[in-house]
Amino acid sequence: MKPSTLLNYSKSKRTMQHKVFLLLISVFFSPPKGIHLSWNGGNTSTTIGITWLNDPEAVVLFGTDSNHLNKKARPQSPGKTTLHKLKPATRYYYKVGASAIYSFKTAPPLGDKKEIVIGVWSDTQNNGGNYNFEQTDTIIGQMRKHAFDFTLHTGDIVENGSVEKSWNNFFDIAEPLNANYPFMSVTGNHDVINKDTDSNFQKPFPIFYNLFNLPRDQLNYSYDYGNTHFVAVNSGYAQGAEKKGAVLLDVNSADYQWLEADLAKAKKNKKICWTIVYCHYPLYAFGVSRIPTWHEHLQGLLDKYGVDLCLSGHRHVYERHTAVFDSHIWEPRDQHVYDNPVGTVYITNGSAGGSLQGVGGSDLPTMMFTPKEKQHTYAIMRIRDNHLYYEVFNKAGEKMDHVEIVKVW
Repeated sequence: MKPSTLLNYSKSKRTMQHKVFLLLISVFFSPPKGIHLSWNGGNTSTTIGITWLNDPEAVVLFGTDSNHLNKKARPQSPGKTTLHKLKPATRYYYKVGASAIYSFKTAPPLGDKKEIVIGVWSDTQNNGGNYNFEQTDTIIGQMRKHAFDFTLHTGDIVENGSVEKSWNNFFDIAEPLNANYPFMSVTGNHDVINKDTDSNFQKPFPIFYNLFNLPRDQLNYSYDYGNTHFVAVNSGYAQGAEKKGAVLLDVNSADYQWLEADLAKAKKNKKICWTIVYCHYPLYAFGVSRIPTWHEHLQGLLDKYGVDLCLSGHRHVYERHTAVFDSHIWEPRDQHVYDNPVGTVYITNGSAGGSLQGVGGSDLPTMMFTPKEKQHTYAIMRIRDNHLYYEVFNKAGEKMDHVEIVKVW
C-alpha cells in the first residue's frame, strides 16, 4: 500500500471511529427531551414541578441568574423533580442535565390583583392533517410570540393515549412552550382507556403517570394563581359512558364530593375573585358533543358555588356562549362585554391541531359567537383584578373573537 493511500485509509478510519463515538454518545448520553413544567401541588408561589424524557437521573441546576445556576435538585422519581422554597413572583432559570437553559416565574402571593396571562389550547391530537403534530407546531409557534404565566389544555392531547411515541412527539414539539410555562392539562377521551369492555374503562393509560406531574390524583385537581382559583375536572369518555350509565362525577362519587368541597372553600376565600373550571367535554355544545348526564352532574355545582367561567374542548371548533344560571340564559347588553353576568360563561376552544369538525351550533339559544368557517385556534386569557379578557386567534395569529367579563367584587 502506498504511503498516501495508507494516510487516507488512516484518516478514513479515524473519521469512522469518530462517527461511531458520536453515535454512542447520542444513544447512551442523550440529553433530556420533552421538558415540561407544572404546578404540582402545594403553593404555586413557592414550588414548581419539572418533568422530562430521556436521562431520567439528570440533575436540575437552577437559580435567579441565568449565568449562575447555583442550586441543584436531583430527581425524586425517574424524570421528575419538584423545586421547593422558591420566592413568590420571581423569575428562575434552570436546565435539566445537558438541556438548554429555560426559565419560569413563580406565582404572586394569593390575592394579588396584578394581571396574569394564561394560554388556552385543546385537542392537539395527532390525527388527520396533524399526524406529526404539524398543525399543533404552527399553533405553538404563534403562542410562543406571547408571554404567559402558564397554559391550560382541555384534553385530547394525543390521538391514542396508549401510544408512547405520540406522547414523546407531542412533548418534544411543545418543549419550547411547556419548558417555560407550566402545562396544566386535563385528560380527554382519546387520552384515556375508551373501550367500555376494559376493566379500566375511562382511566388513563399507565404511561400517563410517568409523563405527568400534576396536583392531587392528576385527574381532578385545583390550584390558585393571584386572585383566581382554577379547577381541572376529568370528564373521562363521557359519550361512551353515557350508554353504560357510567358518566363520571356522580353525586355519590368521591370526586364529586372533592369538587364540591373545593368549590365551597374557594367561594369562602375573600382573596379569590375568579373561579374557573376546565374540562374536556363541554356542557353546552352542538350535536352529539353535549352529553346530558355530564351536564347534569356538573352544572348544579357550578351554579351553587358561583363559578365564573367553564372552558372545554372536544368539539374541534370555537364556540362562545353567554352566561347561564339554573338553565336561565343571561342576555348581555354588548356582544363582547359581559357586565357582571348572572351565571357561568361557557367557552369551547378546540382545536389546536386535531382534524377540524364542521361548523354548527349558531342556532343554540346560548350561543354568542361561533365562526362560519373551520379554523384551528388558541386563546389568550388575561385576568386583571375584576376584569377578565379572553381573545381567540387562528393559526395565522389573526384575532377572530374577543370578550371581556367584568365582575363586581
